[in-house]
Amino acid sequence: MKNRTDNPMQPEILANAPRCGAKTRSGSPCRSPAVKGRRRCRMHGGTNRGAPKGNQNAWLHGNRSAEAEMQLKELSQANRDLRLSRKLREGRHLTAKELDRVLDEYLRTKAP
Repeated sequence: MKNRTDNPMQPEILANAPRCGAKTRSGSPCRSPAVKGRRRCRMHGGTNRGAPKGNQNAWLHGNRSAEAEMQLKELSQANRDLRLSRKLREGRHLTAKELDRVLDEYLRTKAP
């Protein structure tokens, strides 16, 4: 049998491939071939392209959609109006802001 100079388990392409060069735990540079088009091997992040583009977790439900936010504002305003009307019925003291709100609402309803 002839003594071969090239190792069949180590193709020439891999033998001539650029090396990773990342610092290993022993302190020496990594000697694995770098991933094609990358500077590092598969063990040192050559295959990792980072976080996925876009936010795929943002739309799990519609709680923060524009429509839901508008409904929440309307509901909050209705709640404030109900609390204000209750204060008026009970004859409790109103703050200046609440008095302005009552006056604005009254003028708005009386306008032709």
